[in-house]
Amino acid sequence: MKAKAWVFLTLANLFWAGNLIFGKSVTTDFPPIWASFLRWAIAAAVLIPMAQLAEKPNWLKVWRSNWRILLFLSLAGVVVYTLLTYTALQYTSSTNGSLINSLTPAVITVLSLLFLKGKMTRLQGVGLALSFIGVLTVLTKGHLLGVFSTHYNQGDGIMLLSVFLWAIYSIVSKRAQHLPPITFVAITALIGVICMVPLLFIHPLHTGSITAFGMIGVIYLGLFPSIGSFLFWNKGVKELGPAMASITMNLMPIFTAILSLMVGQKLLVSQIVGGVIVIAGMLLSANLTVRTASAKLQPKRRAG
Repeated sequence: MKAKAWVFLTLANLFWAGNLIFGKSVTTDFPPIWASFLRWAIAAAVLIPMAQLAEKPNWLKVWRSNWRILLFLSLAGVVVYTLLTYTALQYTSSTNGSLINSLTPAVITVLSLLFLKGKMTRLQGVGLALSFIGVLTVLTKGHLLGVFSTHYNQGDGIMLLSVFLWAIYSIVSKRAQHLPPITFVAITALIGVICMVPLLFIHPLHTGSITAFGMIGVIYLGLFPSIGSFLFWNKGVKELGPAMASITMNLMPIFTAILSLMVGQKLLVSQIVGGVIVIAGMLLSANLTVRTASAKLQPKRRAG
C-alpha cells in the first residue's frame, strides 16, 4: 500500500511540473487571466459532480457556514496565485519557475515560525539557507557576488511573490480542514471562476491566435494539475503523512527539467547547480522533519 502511495505522490508532482511547462506554452495563446479562468472552469465542471457523487455535501450549508474562509482561499489560491504564476511564465522559464516554486515549503516554515510560533532546529535552518542559496544561484545565473547588481527577470520576481502567496494560502487553509476535500476544492474553484469573469473583459481573447496545442494545454491544466495532482496528493498524504509526503516535492524541479529538455528548452549550468543545491537543502530539512515526526509517534517507555 505504501508503494502505491509513493506512486500517487510522484504522479502529483509530475502533473504539477507539467503545469509549468504547459502553462508557459498556453500563455502564448491565451492571456494569463484567460488561462486561469479556463483552467479552473474545467476543474469546477468536473469537481462539482465528483463531489456530489463521492461526498454528497449540503452545498448551501457549507457556503453559509464557511463563506469568509472559502472566499479568501478562492481569491488567494485560485484567482491571484494562478494569475501570478501564468503571468510570471510569460517572462521566465518553466525551469526557473519550478526551482523558485520549490522554496514553498521553506517559506511556509518561516511564516509558521513568525506567526504560529513553530520551532526549527539548526540543521533545518541550514537546509533552508541552502535552498535560498540555490534559488539565488539560478536568479543570478551563478554570480552570487553580484546579487545586488544583477538585472533580475521580472518573471522571477512575480514567481517569488506567488510563492509567498501560496505559503499564506497553505497556512490559512488549515482552518478549512473540516470540510470534505473534493467539495472544498470544487467550491473554491467555482468562486474563483465567478470572480475572474469581470477581468476577462479587460483582456479580450483573440481567437485567431489560438492553436490546437494551446487548447490541449488548457485541457491539461484543468484536468491534471487541478484535479489529478489534488487527488493523488491527498491519497499519498493520507497513507504516509504530510511530513513524509513533502519530500516528494523535490521531484518537481527534476521533472520540470526533464520535460523542458523533451520540448526543446535548454538548461543553463547555473540552473543545474542551483537545482542541486535547492534539492539538497530541502531534503535536509524534510528528512529532519520526518525524523522529528516519527520520534513523536514513538511510544514513551514507562519509568521502572
